[in-house]
Amino acid sequence: MKYMRRFLWFLASKMMIISVIAAILVLAFYLSMNAANIYVLLSDGMKQRTAVILTRDPEDASELNNFFMKDFLENDEALRIGYSQDSPYLDYNITGFDSEVTLEWVWSWPWDDVAQATIVHKVPSIRGTIVSGKSEQVKAGTMSASPPSWHGGRYNMQLYRSGGQWKIAGMVQTQVLVDQTPIPNPTLTPTAQP
Repeated sequence: MKYMRRFLWFLASKMMIISVIAAILVLAFYLSMNAANIYVLLSDGMKQRTAVILTRDPEDASELNNFFMKDFLENDEALRIGYSQDSPYLDYNITGFDSEVTLEWVWSWPWDDVAQATIVHKVPSIRGTIVSGKSEQVKAGTMSASPPSWHGGRYNMQLYRSGGQWKIAGMVQTQVLVDQTPIPNPTLTPTAQP
């Protein structure tokens, strides 16, 4: 009887350790899966939002519903400016751009439908040309021939999961990031010595 009790205690303690390890592995799996889904959503969503602001394309705008909640889209100041006459990109035909999203922090419990994230969003290059009606202003020097640069930023993002799909519900810019124009390195040229 004494040996049987020891054996059962040994078996129960090992089963408890295995159960705890299995629970930690399952939790880590779901945390990783949520983080990966959220990163893809943030990266694609911010790229789509940038495309809408730059090009004002209605097809791109309809795609925003796949990434953002309706309430957010209705109150997004950057989208409102992008569609207004105040848009700095109104006088340009944008042909392309690069969008970079860096995920700095993300947290979401596997059983929760709310997530928080911190990202850095940059658009290092915007390619485009001036519309033909503004070419005289470029010659006069009152307008640039290339589109203005995009001011990137650090954002705190709030996401909700509805029907198994994550969507961006809010974003607050905590820091404006202005890309510095790279300073070219001087090149040394040999000179003849007397």
